[in-house]
Amino acid sequence: MILLTGVTGKTGGEVARQLAAAGIRFRALIRTPAKADAFPAMDAELVIGDVADDAVLAAALKGVDRALLVMPNGEEQLRLESKFTDHAAQAGVRHLVKLSSLESVPESMNPITRMHVASEQHIRNSGMDWTMIRPTFFMQTFLSSAKAIKEQQRISMPAGTGTIAPTDLRDVAAVIRQVLTEPGHENQSYDLTGPDLITLAEVAECFSTVLGRTVSYVNQPMGEFRQRLAGINLAPWRIEAVCKEFEAIAAGAIDHTTGTIARLLGRPPTSLEQFIRDHLANFR
Repeated sequence: MILLTGVTGKTGGEVARQLAAAGIRFRALIRTPAKADAFPAMDAELVIGDVADDAVLAAALKGVDRALLVMPNGEEQLRLESKFTDHAAQAGVRHLVKLSSLESVPESMNPITRMHVASEQHIRNSGMDWTMIRPTFFMQTFLSSAKAIKEQQRISMPAGTGTIAPTDLRDVAAVIRQVLTEPGHENQSYDLTGPDLITLAEVAECFSTVLGRTVSYVNQPMGEFRQRLAGINLAPWRIEAVCKEFEAIAAGAIDHTTGTIARLLGRPPTSLEQFIRDHLANFR
């Protein structure tokens, strides 16, 4: 049995859809009944409850041999991921797959990536087989800028001239599906990127080409960006973490691409141009 966490989020939800489309049954741990009611109808077994609850974890992990660990970024993330890992090991899970990030390196000063580093190590020490899924800047981030792209013809982020390697989470989910359902991925770390290392100004040029109108990149001052994040009710800890992510991008933290998606899936990763074309309705 496969157990998925994070299925009401973007990445976990896409993994669930791809497993269901392939006819692969799974169990999903969902925090609240309201979220479970909103979960699309799939051939899946649902366990409702909080990952912080020992009894819920015991029920969710019963009979599970493979599990996907996807947690929302937050101050309690490391504690909860460690708790899940310990329960999974005790329950006899053979293979734990964790969603981490390419930027999670020991020298990072970002609280999110530092937690990923610590959680990865905890999993490696657990005695279970593991696979770390380490993507970078999701193309789906641009969907949150769709209104500004559509109405103001601009992308505003505080990334300066730093580069990113935009990565389609559909590709990341396809890799996770493969890891969960095929042998040979045990004790591997997979750094996943899209095909291009580009600046936000070059991202705007790509939007301009596909949409047939000029879209500009605005290097938004960090103070304005903080206010923007506060306006969507992000917690102060999360605001600080996101701002540090963009400070790292501006300083050149994302400086390479990898061929891992192509190697694992046997096809090129999705390009930014293709992503925009796939989501034209959002940007026009």
